[in-house]
Amino acid sequence: MTLKHALLASACASLLVAPAAYAQTTDAGTSARTGNEIETVVVTAQKRSESLQTVPIAVSAYTSETRQIVGINTIQDLTNFTPGLSYSSSNDRVFIRGVGRQTNTNGSDPGVATYTDGVYDARTASVSVSDFFLDRIEILRGPQGTLYGRNSIGGAINSISKRPTDTFQADARFTWENYGVTNVEGSVSGPITDWLRARLAGAFYKQRGGYFKNVAGGRSEGGAGEQRYVELQLDADFSSHVHGWLKLNTGSSATRPRTQNRVSAYDDALYPTGYIAPGSGFGYNTTGYTALGSATQNPGILDSSKISVNTPARQHLKNNFGATTELTWDLPGVQVKYIGGYQQYDLDQTTEIDQTSMVRYTVPLAPFFNICSFIPGCGPVTINPAQRFIYVENKKFGSSELNISSTNDGPFQWIVGAYYYKENAQQESHFNAPDLVQLRKPANGVANPSGDFVTALSSLKTESWAGFGQVDWKIADTVKLTGGLRYTHDRRFGTEALRVVCYGCGGFTPDQYGTFTPALDVTTASASYTPAPGVVAPATIDPATGFTNRGLSASWSAVTGTAGVEWTPTEDSLAYARYSRGYKSGGFNAGGVSAAPETQPEFVNDYELGYKRSFGQTFQANIAAYYYDYKGLQVPLTVPTPSGANLTQFFNLDSSRSYGIELETIWRPTDQLKFMLNYGYASSKIEKACCFVDGTDPTAVQPGAQPVGPVVGGKQQQSLKGGELPLTPKNKVALNAVYTLVFDPGTLDLSASYIWKDSSYSLVFNRFYNKMPSYDQVDLRAVWTDTDDRYRVILFAKNVFDTKGYDGASGGQYISTNFPPNSVGQTYSYTPPRTFGVQLQYHFR
Repeated sequence: MTLKHALLASACASLLVAPAAYAQTTDAGTSARTGNEIETVVVTAQKRSESLQTVPIAVSAYTSETRQIVGINTIQDLTNFTPGLSYSSSNDRVFIRGVGRQTNTNGSDPGVATYTDGVYDARTASVSVSDFFLDRIEILRGPQGTLYGRNSIGGAINSISKRPTDTFQADARFTWENYGVTNVEGSVSGPITDWLRARLAGAFYKQRGGYFKNVAGGRSEGGAGEQRYVELQLDADFSSHVHGWLKLNTGSSATRPRTQNRVSAYDDALYPTGYIAPGSGFGYNTTGYTALGSATQNPGILDSSKISVNTPARQHLKNNFGATTELTWDLPGVQVKYIGGYQQYDLDQTTEIDQTSMVRYTVPLAPFFNICSFIPGCGPVTINPAQRFIYVENKKFGSSELNISSTNDGPFQWIVGAYYYKENAQQESHFNAPDLVQLRKPANGVANPSGDFVTALSSLKTESWAGFGQVDWKIADTVKLTGGLRYTHDRRFGTEALRVVCYGCGGFTPDQYGTFTPALDVTTASASYTPAPGVVAPATIDPATGFTNRGLSASWSAVTGTAGVEWTPTEDSLAYARYSRGYKSGGFNAGGVSAAPETQPEFVNDYELGYKRSFGQTFQANIAAYYYDYKGLQVPLTVPTPSGANLTQFFNLDSSRSYGIELETIWRPTDQLKFMLNYGYASSKIEKACCFVDGTDPTAVQPGAQPVGPVVGGKQQQSLKGGELPLTPKNKVALNAVYTLVFDPGTLDLSASYIWKDSSYSLVFNRFYNKMPSYDQVDLRAVWTDTDDRYRVILFAKNVFDTKGYDGASGGQYISTNFPPNSVGQTYSYTPPRTFGVQLQYHFR
């Protein structure tokens, strides 16, 4: 028996159980440990401070101390310990109970709302912040259609900052880790006057080596790069009744991101599926080609941590600035609170499409007959096929929320509020062949200086208004009723533009026409010029740029809410039944100038039962069971165009259903020993969805395909009925054990975690090439804290056995004759490999 399995067996034998939070939070906003107790965790899931065990909602809360002891550093760690929570690092998407976002295209929204100090943010960056800056993270599972209305159809994640302290404190933290990690974090906090406090904190993170080695000689990728962050907070008591708080933050990053790797052979067709420019893999079949390095096949076949590419990955975040403010006014029996925030950033990212190190090759002419032989001066053409994807995003957004809530201790509690959100977002997607010079001069259009074969641009503005209210009425000593409603109105408008240029399409292939092979502007064959919902300005072609431009505008609105009953037969127990309706705004597939650019809203009806029970300092259990009636799931699916390019179009799936059980428990058999078990079971099914083309299997011949209707244009539509929702593993288990040794000089916490995740699918097409295998992981930590809580030393190892973890999977159909018919290539997105290191902390006071 291996150490990994011995740990699991010991865990099961001991009923290793624990909740998602077990650290106490002080009023000053800092974490304090008082031994190995089961602590009372205060959350603001219902817009007021309450004990986690008294909130009739499925909530997981992680304090900074919990994250330190257990080793919850990243958003992927949060998914390990939170039932129902999933995350795809390859495209930065969060899912709760199978509800999330299927695309990052401008005009789409996440299905899980993320908040930083109560301010909405469509990114997950706030959730990924170090525990050095956050007091806690709260994860609300299930639609939060009343109090967290904007796109919280799957749930809400709220990260709460550590606040300025009443006494002077300073902290420094240094981390050294394999892969050349050197992290430095520091803060100073304390009073400036008797009514004003401040906190200044900053960090520098650097990782020299990446998780993927480039055998072609380029720099390693994955996790590597630098990040900087600084924040300033001011906390003021303007009077005994008026309190204000302000946070200013800025940051930047320059990283080499990668989580994906192709683990099958290159497609060596001259034009792989969906390509409108020659592929790179074909070059390995020619003589005299030029490539970086010596690899002649994909090194990822034998070792998924190795790549061979000639386009370095990079991501830059700059002009990143944020401001958040909170004002509270306490009146007799009532509190008035304003929360406002503004954020802006510029992001640009470059990744490689072809996944090879091919620089150039010469396309041989067809041996028996070719047009080139009849054209004077024509010969074999040499091309530079490398392809890359360039993504640019510039976003400015802000929100204001006004809450008025009761503060008395009577049986009747209420909260009403108003909300406004505004966003300006520009997005550019460049599918680019930088050295394929033929693309720059299409034979039938204006110059294409960028070298893009597809360029999709969009500029959209979004506005959202909402009003909400919720009432809690304690009709008896042990029974409370809850009811809430929210009205939301969303509006989105702007422009989109598309240009498509192909090389060797329309029958003018390089093996036939050689050096006379033309590049053709096929934008008119790729874009849609017919009226459609959401289109307010007809598509027109700009003769100066070759772009097709179109205006978009639409609005959507919904009434959502909640109704529930809770029963507290004892002070240590809570049972509740709850109905919630969630709503996600409609949107656009902006940039594609597609036939149906608008997508309609999503709705979820959630029926939930829950039970929370504590047995003093010995045992605590939280369990929730849910059933979802899910309508209108927004999915982007591949649509072949007459030009040969495969573009994306939005669709709404008719209906899906899902149900599950989530368990979070803690057991403390002795004062020194604490066990944890978090478990989630989920079952999902697409009940009605027809009919769509799978871009990887356009003829519907792969195992599991469900063809429907006739073949049209060589493409076979399929039904999705019976499929599982993406990123919804059926079973997920997280076990943790902490043993505390107390000495005169200090305390030593020994922590071990075991995580197991069931297989799941990345896409709505449940096929083997979209399936993420099940995997497990073991983490170990040793945390030494001195008696005076002045310094802390942490030794850690994550993914001790270096197992492969998966958070994404996709396929690509081979069309080369060198492969068996209908064979599919495979790409996986991986969680980090084994990492280990040491962290030193010092607390000044």
